[in-house]
Amino acid sequence: MADRRHRGRRRLGRSLAVASVLAGTALSTDGCSTGQAGSPTPAVQAGRALGPLALGVNVGAWDGTYSSSGAATINDRLRAANLRLLRYPGGSWADEYDWSTTTDTSACIGPATDSCTATDPLGFNAFSAQARTAGASSFVTVNYGSGTPTQAANWVAYAKSAKGRAVALWEVGSESYSCDETNDHLAQPPTSVLGYLPRGPVCPATAVMAESYAAHSLPYLKAMKRADPSARIGVPWAFTKAEAAGSAVTDAGSWNDEVLSADRTDIDFVDAHWYPFDSVSGVSDQQILDSVQRIPAVVAAMRAVLERHAPDAAIVVGETNISNQATTLDFQPVAALFAAATSLEWLAQGVESVDWWDLNNFGSPGGGDYGLLSSGSPEAEPAGTPLPPYFGEELASMLTSPGSRLTPLDAGTPTLLGFRSDLSGRRHVLLINTDPSHPVTIAPSWFSSGSTIETATYGASSAADPNPIVESTTSSDTSFSLPAQSIVVLSGTPRR
Repeated sequence: MADRRHRGRRRLGRSLAVASVLAGTALSTDGCSTGQAGSPTPAVQAGRALGPLALGVNVGAWDGTYSSSGAATINDRLRAANLRLLRYPGGSWADEYDWSTTTDTSACIGPATDSCTATDPLGFNAFSAQARTAGASSFVTVNYGSGTPTQAANWVAYAKSAKGRAVALWEVGSESYSCDETNDHLAQPPTSVLGYLPRGPVCPATAVMAESYAAHSLPYLKAMKRADPSARIGVPWAFTKAEAAGSAVTDAGSWNDEVLSADRTDIDFVDAHWYPFDSVSGVSDQQILDSVQRIPAVVAAMRAVLERHAPDAAIVVGETNISNQATTLDFQPVAALFAAATSLEWLAQGVESVDWWDLNNFGSPGGGDYGLLSSGSPEAEPAGTPLPPYFGEELASMLTSPGSRLTPLDAGTPTLLGFRSDLSGRRHVLLINTDPSHPVTIAPSWFSSGSTIETATYGASSAADPNPIVESTTSSDTSFSLPAQSIVVLSGTPRR
């Protein structure tokens, strides 16, 4: 539930062998503590292989940069980072967007009229062409807020029939549990909320919003399935404040129970928007990265609810960033570490895709941003220049090739996060040193003895360089130092 551009409103395994040069606790080579840290928590078993949609990014219909000559550079970046899923047309914008005319009503206050309707630069056809050029699939949110089931079904039918317009995932509405979202259905039966206007003073309880969505989303789901029986369609998932403060929903359980119970036979996945922080004022880099440790428990709780209502439904993280508010952290190294750690932790817990918010958001170093790439002025970097989150995703993508078996590694120390990925006799280990001041030394015992290991390192010390990922080699028999606040990917032949 992030502030959006031009909106001015709020939207809602094997154990790790580690020796820390700063900690008073050392780990033995089998991963068990030789001090007082205790035994590492068992890693999640390497389950199903990752699919082709593992990493993605959101793209707005407002994105003039991606619809212009800058698109070629952007597509090169997307391919390099293996971002294979593009979610469109952009957060709450989706609930004000008419795909057939490429127009939106985001500037309208009250009833939509021609005078407040605007044409967007990136229509569905242009977006689809760019996605194909980037080697990516599409994830589309249909207009639930001010649209109709017929409008949504026509979009599905068109995407199925038009060459190059195929859509991998569909969703009915973006964050329909939020009163900041356009939602004309609330004023209609069965809820008939008097005085409701988007972002207005009248905001019904979550249970009322869930009742309305459960009733009105069903015609969308059924019409879309009739248009394409093979379409995979999802609905929004609601988080509690304790789970994700930046995308929290009051009485989130009533939303999930009501919607999933009503729509259970017609949904293929739930779309969870993960913003662990609302305000980041006074929040340290270490606290931001510690939020990643919530994810396994959050996924377990989600699966318990799905098991009751829709056991076959998958989980997709359609939006994620540090905060739902634009933040200057997007220009700092911690954003790279957060992007890599968050994406890999969700994927290691079995979700289908994790999609960063967003590609271009036209922010500034002083006012904050969300983007993976610079949008150009007022940002200092030329349009298409990677911002720190991009490098986190690029390094994470080394572990997410389709078919990879991704497993979290328990490092036995709170300042070190780890993940392991195996595919076709090749192993990648990604480690994140969250400590902003001290290096950590590890013994890379996951690799064949005496073998050469390739390394790729991003850290605070190199973040300002034009090419901040430093590549090198080391030996599996030699200890390796992770710089303070850094990511390193080690690649080589697995130890047998």
